[in-house]
Amino acid sequence: MDESFVKQEPAAPPEPATMPLTELQEVFDKIKTHFPPAKVKKIMQTDDDIGKVSQATPVIAGRSLEFFIALLVKRSSDVARQIGCKRISGEVMKETILNDEKFDFLRENVCGEAQDQDSAQDSPTDD
Repeated sequence: MDESFVKQEPAAPPEPATMPLTELQEVFDKIKTHFPPAKVKKIMQTDDDIGKVSQATPVIAGRSLEFFIALLVKRSSDVARQIGCKRISGEVMKETILNDEKFDFLRENVCGEAQDQDSAQDSPTDD
């Protein structure tokens, strides 16, 4: 059989461990807006369990949020391009979260309602 006629699936986005450092640096350099440390500190202290916060903590947390959001948008734009969309919609972001291991902690928030409905349909009812 000639393998030149075998369909190839579109390439998945690279895993975080194999992602080139230049791509991560590119995402990090594109961040133009910043979370104000005072606002981050105020949000952190709304939790009763958090007492005093060191001066560096809100800065680090804010930069981490910026980087996380930029990476999510970058990966979502890659997925949008792969499926032929020009915009990042909720469905594109959902697809990104479901397929990228980096965002696996968001999966229960993204598809929690759908899983709850599926489990309710699968469970037997007492009639």
